[in-house]
Amino acid sequence: MPDLQPLSRRSVIGGLTATAIASPAYIRPGWAQGKRIVIVNSGGAMGDAKRKALYDPFTKATGIEIVTASGPDLAKIKAQVERKDVEWDITDLNDAWVPAAARLGLLEKIDESIVNRADAIPQSKHDYAVGGTVYAAGIAFPTNRLGGKAPKTWPEFWDAKGFPGRRGLRNRVTDTLEIALMGDGVPASQVYPCDVERAFKALERIKPAVSHWIAQTAQTVALIQGNETDFTYTYTTRVKDLQAVNVPIDYSFKQNILGIGWIGALKGTRNRDAAMRFLAFTMDKDRQVELSNLSGDAPTYADALAKVDPATRKWLPNIADPDNLFVNAAWWDSRIEELNTRFKEWLLT
Repeated sequence: MPDLQPLSRRSVIGGLTATAIASPAYIRPGWAQGKRIVIVNSGGAMGDAKRKALYDPFTKATGIEIVTASGPDLAKIKAQVERKDVEWDITDLNDAWVPAAARLGLLEKIDESIVNRADAIPQSKHDYAVGGTVYAAGIAFPTNRLGGKAPKTWPEFWDAKGFPGRRGLRNRVTDTLEIALMGDGVPASQVYPCDVERAFKALERIKPAVSHWIAQTAQTVALIQGNETDFTYTYTTRVKDLQAVNVPIDYSFKQNILGIGWIGALKGTRNRDAAMRFLAFTMDKDRQVELSNLSGDAPTYADALAKVDPATRKWLPNIADPDNLFVNAAWWDSRIEELNTRFKEWLLT
């Protein structure tokens, strides 16, 4: 909820300046003739935004056609790589998939001679994937009821007496475990490694106030609209889109959960060079600014935020705020299966 220099980065991507795009030698270099890459993404609004900000401009700049498919799937990636018949060249990757995919040998190592990401935030750098966007999740609440009193931090969310109301949380252990620790007073800088027992005790305490354990992202805000929950965990983009059509809903930017939209190249791709050049393209600041304007997710360059349109910028998380928490996918890598089972069983008790 993804994630060009032979050469020098400037000479290959040129920041997509008008001069670079207008150069015939740049638009159709010999190595690009007849090439195409297949990219699988999550589709929807983000897929449309990537088409406008990345895919079409990349084709215009290089001559490499981009064909898209929807539905990134780690099992399908594994199957393609293992049978040595890779159909996808590039894939969007969830935070938790990146360390697993790298460990299983499913991704090409990033070619640092092509992909320049030196100035990107540290959280967006991985040996086998690039971080193209930063998404944010936090607390949403209605503005037309509750007398304007809503929790803005996770300790307030956990304070059912001080902030009475029906809570909504996701029915998955990832993110929820971290939220529980912050709700119990753990600073973001101390969440990892997670104290699992403390987190489950905190979840036990808030459980009576949780009216919905939510499976689908769209439900998070739909339940507020339908007056079925009062406060819920959701994403900035969901609230932004509803506010745009005058739905009475707001969002707290305090103690947000931040995640990276990763992108990687499948191990064994027949188009490794073109794939690496596309990954470098996604790490161009101007491209990330354009993608941010279209999607509502933040760039992975701190100094690019000022270039984002002000109407969008107000919805972007402060990636430098120490009270916000970047998901630590490496911590989850060896624990996800066990803790997911435990969480699902806990929900049934």
